[in-house]
Amino acid sequence: MNKFLYNFNLKIILIFIIFLFPNLNDAKEILIYADKISYDENENLVAEGNAKIFQSNKLILSDLIIYNKNEEKIILPLSFTFKDENNNYFEGENGYFLENLEFAEFDNPKIRLNDGSRIVGKKVKRDGYIDIISKGVYSPCKSRIKIADFICPTWQLEGEKILHDNKNLFLYQKHSKMRVLNTPVFYTPYIVTPSPLRKERKSGFLAPSIALNFFDTKTSQSTSFPYYFNISIDKELLFTPIINYGGGVDSSQRFIFDYNQIISGGNFKSDLTFDSNLETKNTNEWLKDASLITKYKKNINPNYRIQIDSALQTSKNYIQITKPNDDLSYTNSLSTNLKLEGYNLNKYDDNLIAGLNFYQTNQENEDNKTIPTVLPRIKYFTGYYNNFGSVSNSTFEFYNIFREKSSLVHAKRQQKFSNKYNIKKELINFNSKISMDAEIYNQIFNTEDKLIMENNYNSGSYYRFFPMFSIGAETPFKMQKTLPQFTINPKVQMIVTPGISNSNKISNEDSTNNNFTIQNIYRLNRFSGSDKMDNSKRVTYGVNAYTNHLKTSLSQYYEFTNNSNYHKEQQNDDKLSDLLGSVQYLKDNELSYNFRYDMNDSYLKQQSANFKTDNQYGEFNVSYLDQNSIVNNIITKDNETINYSFFSKKFLKFSKINLSGLYDLKEEINKEYSVGYSYFDECFGLNLDFDRKSYKEDNLKPQDILTIMFSFKNVGSYRSTNLAVSENDKQDIEWESYNINNEKFEKFE
Repeated sequence: MNKFLYNFNLKIILIFIIFLFPNLNDAKEILIYADKISYDENENLVAEGNAKIFQSNKLILSDLIIYNKNEEKIILPLSFTFKDENNNYFEGENGYFLENLEFAEFDNPKIRLNDGSRIVGKKVKRDGYIDIISKGVYSPCKSRIKIADFICPTWQLEGEKILHDNKNLFLYQKHSKMRVLNTPVFYTPYIVTPSPLRKERKSGFLAPSIALNFFDTKTSQSTSFPYYFNISIDKELLFTPIINYGGGVDSSQRFIFDYNQIISGGNFKSDLTFDSNLETKNTNEWLKDASLITKYKKNINPNYRIQIDSALQTSKNYIQITKPNDDLSYTNSLSTNLKLEGYNLNKYDDNLIAGLNFYQTNQENEDNKTIPTVLPRIKYFTGYYNNFGSVSNSTFEFYNIFREKSSLVHAKRQQKFSNKYNIKKELINFNSKISMDAEIYNQIFNTEDKLIMENNYNSGSYYRFFPMFSIGAETPFKMQKTLPQFTINPKVQMIVTPGISNSNKISNEDSTNNNFTIQNIYRLNRFSGSDKMDNSKRVTYGVNAYTNHLKTSLSQYYEFTNNSNYHKEQQNDDKLSDLLGSVQYLKDNELSYNFRYDMNDSYLKQQSANFKTDNQYGEFNVSYLDQNSIVNNIITKDNETINYSFFSKKFLKFSKINLSGLYDLKEEINKEYSVGYSYFDECFGLNLDFDRKSYKEDNLKPQDILTIMFSFKNVGSYRSTNLAVSENDKQDIEWESYNINNEKFEKFE
């Protein structure tokens, strides 16, 4: 009987809905379901018990829904749940919706956005895409922390009014206050932040920053209001004005322009920073200092690409002051470089490089007049040609280098045109690989004002023909009975070059950085460039032994030439060179050891070891370096250091630690070390880093830097540094605002 009545009532409800809402296919019409539907004395439709309203992808759930057809209003006197077309959920009570569900007002709103962020308040007014929440609280935190009897999110923003723009995807807050662990830490009368639902970039103000600067007994403030310009789909600009005021210390301004653009086949980035003082705008001192950093990359066509890197500043250390974390702060000179690369121009493996280089000093003790300008440098590699079993190639090179005045080692101006022709032939015979190699250089130099000796400068043009030849053999084998797992490969090479010493009339512009290593010992020209040439006649020999996980190598050479430049520059004093060796073990962990042993004086000139492991606790790396030099039984160089680093994996779900440093074993001092801790949950991040640089000299004080940064999802990061200072050496304490990558926050489970 009950089942019969239930089916009968359900049919009546469906017939009633059909007659009440005849156009069910219209997305603007609504459907009402409930355990019981009736009319009251005002002819309002009353749906009771598991009542539901559907409209397109929108849904309302409540135990009581009253529909006033005359006013086209849906009245919700009890608690209810509303889901919009974007899967955002609203809970509330004592409210109403208009029939189109676009306009609503209700009390005690609890909003859960589709990314998990929450907004709660006293009252909400919904008008289309706009939600206005009175006495609202916003937080992206899903987790809760219990403080005494109060349960709160890690952090939240409280606003007298919160406006959530669901179309333009911004949160506007009036009289906003931030609480961390329910403790007020920040107030601003007005703040605009991106909505957590925002997927596309939008123009608008970012979170401001306020700094307090302490100068002995005086205090000043600075405020920045960064504004983000979404210029177009491929262009953006971040403008950050910083205003200093108060305390009689500083009344200057700093303006930062960060421009980014995606271009077809590349990108363009420009950072302009300048300091000004508007109080002196009528004088020539209104612009105090500035820097411009530009990077441009573009594929011009399938064969060519261009790259421009530029770093300019008005004073020698301006970038160090304004961008202390930029790699440019640690270089000796800034530069503007233009590089054009071409591929597959004449044949598939050729390569053209053309470049322009302009340099500017970045250190106080350097003379900018001796810094070179390279205009231009062109290098063309022809690719490989196979002829009669041999492989050959040519490299053409031209440069024009000039400076305002000569230095002690460089000419005022020098041009070079060079052609390097290389031919190599390999054959297998007598169970060995026999290699014959030749490099033939034809070079023309034109030099102006090259210092030959004190106050004696030379200018002129020079031609150099420099052939180099080698023949070598290597015979890999295995000792099946004793060492079957090892492959042993002995190698010998005879190298013949002209015995002509390098001329001091030619400025060495491209062969200055050289090392004696096991990686370059078999090269014909061991100099890094071709201004200086390796005029050595020598026999090089060595042996490699290796398995799948272990690699070992020993190499040495005997020098026949008395005036070999490279041999002497690398501190090889006798005919027999130092012995070079290396051991590498690569399996679960990485272990390597390299050494350089002086056979003539019988001492270890250099050794280094490196150990790296990645286990369940994290990544650990330690490096050991020992360098010694002895002249006439007197130690002239004695360095011994340890570099170490540890980067932990996550522990306690969200935490990481890191540790790194440099310890000098001879001076028994930890010259550099840093310790860091980071915490990133689903909505809050904390970075705490301490760095110290210590010095043995009495006149140099240790440098300590303590940095703390708080990160808030969808809002940004706030960082302060220079906190660890002595009472006698006070520095600025400044909070800076940074954008934050939301991918750093962990997903909450």
